[in-house]
Amino acid sequence: MAHGEKNWHNNWFSLEWWVEEYFGEWNISRCLQLSMLSLGLLFVLSKQVPHLPLFTLEWMIGTAPVWLPVGLAVGAWKVWIWYIQSLYLSKREHTVFEMKVPRDVMKSPRAMELAITSFNLSSGETTVYHRAWKGQVRPIFSLEIASFGGEIHFYIWCWKQYKDTVEGALYANYPEIELHEVEDYASKFRFDPEIHNGWGMEWPLMSYIGIDMNDFRINAYQPRTYVDFELEKDPKEEFKIDPLASVIEFMGNIKPTEQMWIQIILRKSGKTTVFTGKPDEDTEWKKMVEKEVNKLRTQAAIIPSSALREALEEAGEEAEKHVSPRPSWKQNEMMKSMERHLGKYPFQVGMRGIYWAEGDLRGPMYTGMRWIWRPFGNPNYGTHLRPRRWHCDFDYPWADFKGWRWTNNLRRVHDAYRRRAFFHSPWQGNTNVLTNETLASLWHPPSRAITTPGLARIPATKVGAPANLPK
Repeated sequence: MAHGEKNWHNNWFSLEWWVEEYFGEWNISRCLQLSMLSLGLLFVLSKQVPHLPLFTLEWMIGTAPVWLPVGLAVGAWKVWIWYIQSLYLSKREHTVFEMKVPRDVMKSPRAMELAITSFNLSSGETTVYHRAWKGQVRPIFSLEIASFGGEIHFYIWCWKQYKDTVEGALYANYPEIELHEVEDYASKFRFDPEIHNGWGMEWPLMSYIGIDMNDFRINAYQPRTYVDFELEKDPKEEFKIDPLASVIEFMGNIKPTEQMWIQIILRKSGKTTVFTGKPDEDTEWKKMVEKEVNKLRTQAAIIPSSALREALEEAGEEAEKHVSPRPSWKQNEMMKSMERHLGKYPFQVGMRGIYWAEGDLRGPMYTGMRWIWRPFGNPNYGTHLRPRRWHCDFDYPWADFKGWRWTNNLRRVHDAYRRRAFFHSPWQGNTNVLTNETLASLWHPPSRAITTPGLARIPATKVGAPANLPK
């Protein structure tokens, strides 16, 4: 994710932008694009410069005292950071909890919002010694939903040293649930291209209001949450409208030979560099939200909307004489949502999913999974989680020759999933800033209002022991 706003001249002179945004629309692989570009430049230079190989070698040797030390220093530093962080992560033992849900969950997702707050940790990045020499990084957690032939399971993945943090946070807010340490289903699964086919995807934030997923401003606008569906008021079960019900119901309607996995990988938000210190307490995100709010206030106060301007011009009146002293309903809702989330804890989040099948994929199933988060979306003046990357890029027949890239992408997305990798090598993706309110809406114990047959529940509600028992 690129931090900071991008404008047209940044994009115009950015090779990455041309590769990803322009040529990428035609599903031409990055390797092929860069190879074609390099060969084309070499061909042009060979026509302009006689004896190009010898000329290039002479220049490289002659200027080596200038560029070689700098290049070696920068390259060595990046390789060292990659190596030491990878070494640190490889030594982290992890555990997977399965959350078993009782028949009656009376609390709203606000309880899960409080539980997720406990995961907002920056431990491990205290000093330059810890960051640059030991390679320590912030703790990583993963909230997951998996369907095995229609059987729905809720999982939490974490480093083993934080298992008490997870148990304490969840039991404190949901004492009626049960957490069991189980085998990691993603590591247990063995992909066989002769048997399995699949579709992998990621879900970054996108919008129809002119902000793309590479613009940091997108993080100022959150998807719809349980507050927008009035679940924070704890209505009666028959009146609850939980958007998570659509997700669970869809995942429960697959064949016995199919599987669906979803993971929401998160860590404390904040921009951290090796030398400058710990995460900046999300100052950049806070400033961006306040900037977007002030922009809306300015537009509402002195600038007539484009629709009003066109209507006035058709009527023969001057738009400058008709200002709007108050925000419209849409502007008011946008500002209210952004300012409400300012009071929450922000997390850096990456979301990934895989649809597995034995044999051919079913079109309605992978299409439905791509857009599985649509109930939470508000794309016209907010954001929505749009499918991107992996197998979402194969739209043209030349995008994949004999299925080689497809199979290779399946191996890669499975490896990224089982590693729970999003923020560090070897798999880094587009991440967004989501608050604990948004995360609690996307992942929480389903209430009794969700009656999907594949969702197994605990038959009885647990009751705590009396406080006056003898010790």
